[in-house]
Amino acid sequence: MKIWEVTMSAKGQITIPKEMRDLLKLSPGDQFVYSVVDEEIVFTPKNIDLKDLAGFLGAPPNGPATLEEIDEAVAQAAGANVLSAGGDDPSDLAA
Repeated sequence: MKIWEVTMSAKGQITIPKEMRDLLKLSPGDQFVYSVVDEEIVFTPKNIDLKDLAGFLGAPPNGPATLEEIDEAVAQAAGANVLSAGGDDPSDLAA
């Protein structure tokens, strides 16, 4: 496991080191989900491959899902695996 140290600016901004961006295949414009688990910040990129979502929503009971419903499901799922491992309440997810 590689660990990077960064410094937060006066405006509360943190730069993700290039090596980390390359490792995670991050690009300008990518979105993230922040959550706090056991007083630690969990910063999860939302750059999920659509193939990873196949069957995630199941069969829609009222026809195809709207883009808003899909976006909400993706946002909730982005940090859910971290929360389930930590046993915290899913309401701690940042959207």
